[in-house]
Amino acid sequence: MRPLRLLLTVGVLALAAGACDTDDGRQLADPDFGLPVTEPPDTTVAPETVPPPPQPPFQLVATWQDGAAIPERHTCDGDDVAPALSWVNVPVDTLELAVTVTDPDAGGFVHWIVYGIDPTRTGLLEGELPSEALLWQNSFGNDQWDGPCPPAGPPHTYRFTVHALNQQLEVADDASAAEVISVLDLIAIGQASVSGSYERAS
Repeated sequence: MRPLRLLLTVGVLALAAGACDTDDGRQLADPDFGLPVTEPPDTTVAPETVPPPPQPPFQLVATWQDGAAIPERHTCDGDDVAPALSWVNVPVDTLELAVTVTDPDAGGFVHWIVYGIDPTRTGLLEGELPSEALLWQNSFGNDQWDGPCPPAGPPHTYRFTVHALNQQLEVADDASAAEVISVLDLIAIGQASVSGSYERAS
C-alpha cells in the first residue's frame, strides 16, 4: 500500500504544476486581488506669496515746521505771496494735482484753489502758478492767492493740502470755493496736508 500513496502524492503535485502552465509553454500570471495602489503623499511646499511693499506716505512740506507760524511775507500784512511748497510720494495712478488752502477757524474759508497741476511736479516755487494749472475763485471771490488775514484776536490755523486725483476736476461753472473743496475731498485718491498759524495784533 505504501507505493500507491507515493504515486498519488506525485500525481497531485503534477496536477498542481500543470495548472500553472499552459500547453503552449506560457506561464500563467499571478492572480490579481484588486488591491488599491497607494500613491505617496505630495510633500511639495507651495512657494510663499510675498505681498508688495507698501507705498511710502504722500507728504507735503512747507517752508515752516508743521503747525508753526506762517511768515508774514505770505499774509495780508506782508507781500501776500503764495509760499513755496513741495511734496513727495505722489500716488502712482495720479492724473493731476490740486492745491488748496483753507481756514478751519473761519468755517473752512478758502484762500486758494489751484488745480490741473502736472502729476510729475514735486512742488511749487514761491508765488508760482504752473503754466498748465488753473485757478478757482476763493472765498474772497478772487481767482488768486489771498493769504492769511484773520481779525485781531487768537491765531487762526491754515491748512495747506495737495490733492492727488485720478480724474480731471469737473464742477459746475458757478460752484463755490467750498463746493470745489468738497468735490476734491471726495474724488482724491490721496491727500497730504501741512498747517500753519497766523495772528494779527490789531
